[in-house]
Amino acid sequence: MHFCKSKKHVWSSKKDAEKCCNGYERVMVFGDDIPPNAKNVQINSDTGIKFSRIWVKVSD
Repeated sequence: MHFCKSKKHVWSSKKDAEKCCNGYERVMVFGDDIPPNAKNVQINSDTGIKFSRIWVKVSD
């Protein structure tokens, strides 16, 4: 387990921990907005809609 910079959140992935509270935020994207390299794509069983959570750089 890895803590983020603020020590408020715990992640199983070191890469996720390095981004959390360090200039990035995790957002949910749907359908065609999902990047081709996303590894955690899920499909809602009721609606069939694809979604994923990705990191995006926070703008200043």
